[in-house]
Amino acid sequence: MLSDFSYGNIGNILNFVIVFNLIIAVILYLKRKLSVKKPVIIFTFILTVTLVVSYISTLIELPAKETYYLNQPGDKLLDTVFFSLYLFILFTFTSYLWFKNFESKRFVLLKILFSVVVMFGIFLSFTYLFLITRSNSSDEWNLKKSNNNIAVVLGSAVWSDNQPSPSLSGRVDKAIELVDSGYAGKILLTGGNAPGEMSESQVAYEYATSNGVNPKIVSQESLTTSTIEQINYIKSNLIYDKDIDEVIVVSGQYHLIRVLEICHFYNMDIKVAASKGNMEDDKKLYRQLRESIALFVFWCFAL
Repeated sequence: MLSDFSYGNIGNILNFVIVFNLIIAVILYLKRKLSVKKPVIIFTFILTVTLVVSYISTLIELPAKETYYLNQPGDKLLDTVFFSLYLFILFTFTSYLWFKNFESKRFVLLKILFSVVVMFGIFLSFTYLFLITRSNSSDEWNLKKSNNNIAVVLGSAVWSDNQPSPSLSGRVDKAIELVDSGYAGKILLTGGNAPGEMSESQVAYEYATSNGVNPKIVSQESLTTSTIEQINYIKSNLIYDKDIDEVIVVSGQYHLIRVLEICHFYNMDIKVAASKGNMEDDKKLYRQLRESIALFVFWCFAL
């Protein structure tokens, strides 16, 4: 809704720039006397159908739900693919119009494909720079000691034999550290499960209790399967709880940047704490790129 547009949300600004660019291109194209309106009609129809299909995919339960890839449920990945296809067509449409406006005739198809790649590259580069330069000196990273704070551990991968991955165990270790240091009095473990394995929250629970954490201060939820679902769970069950002073979300350093963007989008006031972990340079770059793409998708489509 236009009434919900905010200059404080980067995703709103990105979408405004993308759509404004398309509108200007369409207006200039239609003003040309020799312009044929048929391409505009065709592209608009394809865009509309793609967007409608993408939206419907978020409302129905897709068969790929039980399939996991890159630690993500298949239905969430399909949603992302549909919306990314919509964005690709949108960029292609915009490039086509601008090249036609400048009466470019040679190698038009190659120029369009190149410009689409450049546009994606520009937006993803901006997202990547945002991710790696975002300072942790903001108020969300400054914690105050209180037994009424709750540390919420976001789920991560479970390895074979229902063992926590280093990412998951590192997050639980950080939550334990917060409790031992007096920054939190309770721990909430989140995350569902892929077929054939225990839920991420259950594996995290067994890891925490085996490391001396009092089971009475640990709770679980095992229905959420994505970051946005976990953030919505926090909003529905914790943010307005009068017995909780602050919610401290625990996850990896780069993942928390996206968490903060999601929370700001939903007007949620939370604190964050990054888990510790030494990553090799190739894994570090992989996680940075993965989070950059995930953040860009969230900015564009709130997925």
